[in-house]
Amino acid sequence: MKKIKFASSTSQTTFRIQTAAACMPGSCWGRYGKIAVIEVEAGYEQSIRMISDRARGVVRVVRIWDRLHKGTTQRCAYARAMVEAKSLVSEMSNNRNGTKGTT
Repeated sequence: MKKIKFASSTSQTTFRIQTAAACMPGSCWGRYGKIAVIEVEAGYEQSIRMISDRARGVVRVVRIWDRLHKGTTQRCAYARAMVEAKSLVSEMSNNRNGTKGTT
């Protein structure tokens, strides 16, 4: 049974955007990636090695965008998901700090 991690109210956490290459079948000719918003323990300055709840320093994975095509323009799926991930991190950080609607 999987153990669920909860952030304690006494420790502060931060939110980060983590990227990785996506595993795709050999028939897909292109570059694909994944983007994740993760919650990290306060004070953890090392790089996160994998997008998983089991990674060292990770409290939880908030959201994952998987198998996104990395195109050459800002209209590709990867660039659109990155914009959405940045806004999610901003929103969650603002909610954590007690401010609303400042973007």
